[in-house]
This record gives sequence, structure tokens and C-alpha cells, in this order.
Amino acid sequence: MVRISEEEINAVRQRADIVDIVGHYLQIHRQGKAYKAVCPFHDDHSPSLNLNPDRQIYKCFVCGAGGNVFTFVQNYEKISFPAAVGRVASLVGYPLSVEPEAAVKKEDPHREKLYQVMNESIRYMMYQIDTQDAAHEKEYLEKRGMNADVRNAFQIGYNPPADSLYRFLHAKGYDDRDIVSCNLGRMTESGMHDVFSGRIAFPIHDTAGNPIGFSARTLDPSNPSKYINTTETELFTKGDIVYNYHRAKMAARREGRVYVCEGVTDVIALYRAGIQNAVCTLGTSCTENQIRLLRNMAAKTVFCYDGDNAGQAATYRAAGMLRKEGCEVLIVQNKTGLDPDEILRNQGAEALRTMLKQEITWMEFVLSYFESRTNLNSYLEKKEMAEKVMSEISQLQDDIDRRYFTEKLSALTGFHLETAPVKPKETARPLNSVTIVSGTQKAEEMILKQIMNSTQAARKFEEELGFLTDSIRQRTALIILDAVHRSGKADPSSLMDEADDQNVRNLISKLAYEDPEPYDEKIMAGAIRRVKIESLTKEADAYKQQLKADLNQETRELILNRYSACIRELRRYIDEEKDN
Repeated sequence: MVRISEEEINAVRQRADIVDIVGHYLQIHRQGKAYKAVCPFHDDHSPSLNLNPDRQIYKCFVCGAGGNVFTFVQNYEKISFPAAVGRVASLVGYPLSVEPEAAVKKEDPHREKLYQVMNESIRYMMYQIDTQDAAHEKEYLEKRGMNADVRNAFQIGYNPPADSLYRFLHAKGYDDRDIVSCNLGRMTESGMHDVFSGRIAFPIHDTAGNPIGFSARTLDPSNPSKYINTTETELFTKGDIVYNYHRAKMAARREGRVYVCEGVTDVIALYRAGIQNAVCTLGTSCTENQIRLLRNMAAKTVFCYDGDNAGQAATYRAAGMLRKEGCEVLIVQNKTGLDPDEILRNQGAEALRTMLKQEITWMEFVLSYFESRTNLNSYLEKKEMAEKVMSEISQLQDDIDRRYFTEKLSALTGFHLETAPVKPKETARPLNSVTIVSGTQKAEEMILKQIMNSTQAARKFEEELGFLTDSIRQRTALIILDAVHRSGKADPSSLMDEADDQNVRNLISKLAYEDPEPYDEKIMAGAIRRVKIESLTKEADAYKQQLKADLNQETRELILNRYSACIRELRRYIDEEKDN
């Protein structure tokens, strides 16, 4: 079997994100700051698989399944550990030096060639923006605040006229079919011609950061198509794309929110104002696939579409789709009549940041949205408004929220409306068996949590106890101690790669998912004492059983002395436990 080095395994693990990897297989649900999914490892009917992006682990508290990114893929796809590492490496775009058996589908050479064509085109266009031929376009970008640093960050370039990009790629030896497949050139009766000729080009990437298309702007006032995007290709499907996802996802997770704009220049405007957790959907229509990507990015999704009718209608549709997925949605109340890029250019970065703070809740937006679109002098229109808004109110879980918005709606319409009843939340279906946790199990799990988070606790455990009564917990302790000896710490996600038993992985994820236990000498001593009492009790019982057998006098006296010593030590620990 092919062996993957520890260095490469660590590199893949560090690049992978548990929410992204699980989200590749399952629909992710957000509840506040938590990420959840329907557990695929038991008959689950509501999200009970918990994802912890900070510790990069997952845990189901119903069936007990747990692990890291590799464990999830290994168990979900029912493949070997090396194959799971290879699969995760493929998903995050990390090239392994070896190819694990049955790890992933072989890379498509044709697709890889298309990525090469796209990357070569981006480099060419970025070079061209600084040439004299692009002086007008560069001046335009500079006036809009897109200096060299911003252009480099977003790889903004220029496709010169006269089919220069095609001639460059052709000279580089790229096949015409690949150029056409990327929608960089099109074949006509007069030959090959550049699609984005004479346009400023903003590259578009997939979630892994691979270049797949362009949004391109012309400065020609006579051209009716100011912006054009790459058409549907093997790489580019507009409804699957969230622009800037690959750059913004880590900042969005860190900040706990993602800003959703209408266009590319709005995202760049927020970036220039110091806001790196912004994306756009390349238009106002949101698809199910885009909603899935947005849902996985952060705990809160903040829409800052334009304040015109089209922008507000798009906000209502897209935010409503996210709400159905259980996401927390906020809307920026932009009453300036300007888009983010215009606010930044006309009023400065501080004004843009101030505008973004004007957030309202989903229900505030719903009331405002329908009020602006309803003739309040028409009974039928008011009735329709009341029915639609009350439908939204009925989904609120907070009683105060339901009463407040029902009263607001009553005041707007003049109808006497009653607070909508709350819909009960679905609960996870319990498993058939219930595990009774003993005092010894609690004590041993406390010891494991302490040694996982404290080298001092690890030393105390080795010096004063050195064992646990349960085989799974004992193996877990040895794995933790080995990691502490090697590196001075026990990272839960790394520990799981050391375990060859899923039960051990499940236990590690359970311990890691709970709040970390800071080292407490008194708690540690109490837990060790509880384990010793359990161990000595079992030892004493074993001696008692031996004494019932037919033994010679010498053997009986030996066992009796050991039994007496065991009872004295047991009583001492029991007395200590009573005193504490």
C-alpha cells in the first residue's frame, strides 16, 4: 500500500476545512455559530451531526460518531485512510507526491489543460494592464481606487483588441479547442477572435481557487453590453459560482458573517474599505447551489444589494431561501441610492463602513419590503400583505418577536391580528439504547480531557496512575500521551489520525467537542482516586474469588495477605474521597 508522509498528511489537514469538506457531501445547517448536518451514520431525521471549525472535528451526540476530515470521508465513502487523505487532498487542491490506491478519480488531463489556459490568460492580461495600450483602462481603474495592490489581489487585467490574447495563447502552443472551451476565443467564418477583446477582465474562480471564467467591462460608450461574463463552459456554470468565495471564506468564518453584494466592483469596494469577507452572486438571482455555498460560509449572512426595486426584490428572494435553510439573515438598509462602490468613491471608506452598520433583521426588512409595495388604501392589497407577513411571523421562535411584529403589522394594515402560534422545532429521533455513564467512566473521561489540554496533567497521570480501566479509554490515553511527548500538545484532529479504532476516534471527538478543561489539581486528584477505587475494588473481588478455591496453605496465606493489603489501600482512598 502506498504510504503518505506525515508531513503531507498534516499539510492536507491544515488546508482542509471541516465545514467545506462535510458540506461537499451533506447539506450544512447553521444554528447561531454552530454548524450542523443530518448525520449519515444513523437514521437521523434532524441535524444532529455537529461541526467544530475551531477544532476541525465533527461529533454526533446521538449515535456517537466523530472524527476529523479524513475520518468523515473514510467512513462516508467506506474507503481506506490513505484513500480518504487522497480524496481530501483532491477537494482542497493539494498535490500529493504519491497517489493512494482508490483515493480519488484520476485528474482529468483535459480539465487540467483548461486551467493552464486560464492561468496563462490571467498572467497575460495582468501584464497588459500596465502597457501603454491600456493607459485609458488603467487610468479608469486608478480613478476608481483600484491601484496596483488591488489589481494584484484580484488579478485584474486587460484583454487588448486585435485578437492579441488568441495570438499569444496560440504562440504558446495551446490548442484552439481548449481556447474555445474556456470561452476565451470563438471560431467564426473569418477565423478565431477574442471574446473579451478590448475589455478590462476580472477573473472568476471556483471554491478551490481554480480560474474558471471572467467578468469583463468595456469602456466603449457605444457598446450596449457594458459587462459580459463567460458563457456556460466545462469549467463555468454561473449558477454554481459565488465570486470571491475562495478568498473570503476564512475571513467570513473568522468574523462570523459574510456580506453578499450584487457585483464584482462592490466586492472590491468592500475589500478596499478593509472588509475581506464579501462575495457576490454575479447578478441578483440566487440559485440553490449558491445558497448552499453562502450557507456554509458564516453564522450570519448580510445582504447589501442595491436599494432599488430590483435589488430589494432579489434580497427578499435570496434571503428567504437562506432563512428556509435555518440561517440567520441581516439586511443592510441602504437608503443612499448608491451602490457600495459609488459610496466609497464619493464619500470614502468610513462612509461605506458606516452604511454597512445599518443592519436590520429579516422581519424588519419583510415589513418594510411589503409596505413599500402595497397600496395601503386597498383592502385586497392590505389583506394579501397581512397574509404574507403573518406567514413569516409564524416562523419566529421568540414570543416577544412574534407579538412585536404582529402589533406592527396590525398598525400598518388597520387589521386586528393575533400573534401567530410558534411552530415546534423538530427534535432528533433518539436511538433505541440509552447508555448509563458510571462514576468511573466520568472520572476517566475527565482525566483524558485534562491530559489532552495540559502537559502538567499528563505528567501527574503518568506518575500517579498510568492506566485506565477501560480498553478504549486506555488506548486513547496512550495516543494522547504519545502526542504530548512528541510535540508538547495534543491536537484533537491530529490525534484521530493516530487512532486505528473508530471507537477511539469517537471518544476523542466527544472529549474535544466539549468545553476544554483547564488543569485543576484537585479535580485531577479526585478523578485519579475514583479510578484507583474502581481498580482496587475489582482486584479485591478477584482475590475473594480465588480464596473460594481449594488452595494449599502457603498459597492461601499469600493471597490473603494481598487481599488484606488491597482492602487497606482501598479504605484509605475511600476515606480520602469522603474527606474531599
